[in-house]
Amino acid sequence: MEKNSMDLSPAHTDAVERRRRIVVNFDASFAVNVKLRREPGIGVEDVVEHLFGFADDEDTAIDSIWWNWCEGNQVPYPSQYLPLFDHPQYRQWIDDGVDIVRRVLETTKRRGLEAFFSHRMNGSDNDLGPFAVIPMKVEHPEWTFRTPWCTHEDNGYWNFALDQVHDYVLRNLGEVAENYDFDGFELDFARGVVFPSGEGWIQRHRLTQFMRRFREMLMSRSEQRGKPILVAARVPETLVGCRFDGLDVETWAREQLVDILVLGCRSFEAELVAMRSRLQGTGIKLFPSIDDHHASDGYQNPGSAVLRGVVANWWQQGADGMHTFNFNYAVSEPYADQDWPSHLLAYKEIGDPQTLAGKDKTFVVQRRGGGHGPTVVPNPEDWSTPRHSYANTNMLAQLPAALGNDGRVDTLLTIAVADDVSDGVEVEVALRLLLSDTAAADLEDGDRLDQVTVATIGHKDGLQNVPPSRDIVEAIEVRLNNSLLPAPAIDGGWLVFAVEPGQLAAGDNLVGVRASRRPAFAAAEILIEKLEIHLQYGVAR
Repeated sequence: MEKNSMDLSPAHTDAVERRRRIVVNFDASFAVNVKLRREPGIGVEDVVEHLFGFADDEDTAIDSIWWNWCEGNQVPYPSQYLPLFDHPQYRQWIDDGVDIVRRVLETTKRRGLEAFFSHRMNGSDNDLGPFAVIPMKVEHPEWTFRTPWCTHEDNGYWNFALDQVHDYVLRNLGEVAENYDFDGFELDFARGVVFPSGEGWIQRHRLTQFMRRFREMLMSRSEQRGKPILVAARVPETLVGCRFDGLDVETWAREQLVDILVLGCRSFEAELVAMRSRLQGTGIKLFPSIDDHHASDGYQNPGSAVLRGVVANWWQQGADGMHTFNFNYAVSEPYADQDWPSHLLAYKEIGDPQTLAGKDKTFVVQRRGGGHGPTVVPNPEDWSTPRHSYANTNMLAQLPAALGNDGRVDTLLTIAVADDVSDGVEVEVALRLLLSDTAAADLEDGDRLDQVTVATIGHKDGLQNVPPSRDIVEAIEVRLNNSLLPAPAIDGGWLVFAVEPGQLAAGDNLVGVRASRRPAFAAAEILIEKLEIHLQYGVAR
């Protein structure tokens, strides 16, 4: 039976409208553990200050930090219900009356930043590295289910079809709401599935019941402390993806069970326009999310131009702000030296579309899979449809895509380009295409005349390129919005097509790729691996 919507106070509505240019979901326990490993015996105040290194630059647009402290089954704070992290420093802090979570929360508020508690709805229990024994899961294995990546060390995942699981999780979150003055809670459904494979949508009402109870619990706590506590939920980036995983976000919105939806994990393409249409009139804020560590396939640490392109599209499509996840914050090994400068630059640029204007950008077409490796999400070169969840898979992505064999049919792809460069803008535009021949591994080295990339595609490290032959260059035709592009140049394995700015539209563009004839030695399939549009400003054509 459909419930009436919640009666939200004016103060609550004002809190929802608070400025959030950039929201940072920060894996705090990981960062603390790295610091403790590097500097045993470091004082708690030094640890706390270290956590804010990414946020203290005055030019950043960070307004809110959503602290993720655990996988949901062990905790770094004193709890009546959950075991403490099995680590000597955390035990010492508790013995000394030090609560690291409270210290970080108070420090966040002193810096004038909003603070949420981010809860992974079904974390994998390995906060400190090895899998931990979770007493409640040992006592009640019937409350759990397993996934393809579970090992003998895993405890399994909570089944949110069960009232007992609802009671357990709500009790644990209620303790946090009672003891800490967070501005809100993020329920992170992108980090672990909540229903057994195939049961998501038919069990959606059970998760909605959990969401009702959670909202009611926080509303009660809000009344006690005289200030609102907001609810954010991190969900797949498309409506069909939410349905696949059993998350009925439309009912949540209609009943005002959430205030903010965070869309996606590492996907570059979020369904902002469709989401906004379906949620119209609810006041819910939409924040697309970008994950730099479990990266979109072929784009780990992609550089500033790609990040600008992704975020510019999201602003153009109506995002209310940006949500970053798993940036390395100069604390994680071995990435600190190489990642920190680009992340600091991103926090200065991506919080406002005006700061992105006139800056070089790369717009890309999404690839399937990658990010966690084939035990969790198949790699695109060995793709199979994931059955356990939609989140994190990019399963509806357009690439890789095969070219037709008969020369009659274009392979059609859409690419979003936020910038309007059609009228008097000094900019150089190029469309870059990366292809591969699926039979390359079966050919002799001397026969690989048509190969543009090697057959083995790294799911995190990108595609390794070798120069294409003239045969394939002459055979490939590309049309942008049905306008034929001139023959390409070759750049390190890429086919590079010059584009006149007037051929490009602000928003979605249709690209057609055709092999007008089969090149010599070509295999049964030539695949489009990557398609990008590069904008270089300040270059007169």
